[in-house]
Amino acid sequence: MGQVCMSTTEVASYIIDAHLWGFREACVEHHLQHGQGVAGRAFLSQNMSFCSNIAQFCKTDYPLVHYALMFGLTGCFAICLRSFYTGDDDYVLEFFLPPGITEFHEQKTLLGSILATMKEHFQSLKIAAGVEL
Repeated sequence: MGQVCMSTTEVASYIIDAHLWGFREACVEHHLQHGQGVAGRAFLSQNMSFCSNIAQFCKTDYPLVHYALMFGLTGCFAICLRSFYTGDDDYVLEFFLPPGITEFHEQKTLLGSILATMKEHFQSLKIAAGVEL
């Protein structure tokens, strides 16, 4: 198998704060290699990955870390999903937590809410490793 890289799609982004549009543009222009960043770790494990403070990454581990920090992003959650309909296609959803949510218990509460919402609305998807949401 050749080199695996992940790319941000331009159509599947939801941004509330227009200030963060520049970060999205940087993500569209750069590809992540297998295992890089929170999204890469989720893809590599075919599971979920969470980092409460992405500042812990060096540029080699997450080439977009300087952009994320420039835009005030800290917490990040990614999940690798597979659809019952497409079989072998994996999708990684990456969520950057609001910059004001830095306490671990607040982050954990928000992640629980995100997962509950996904379980309710993504009924044709499961975690790529085979685990139900």
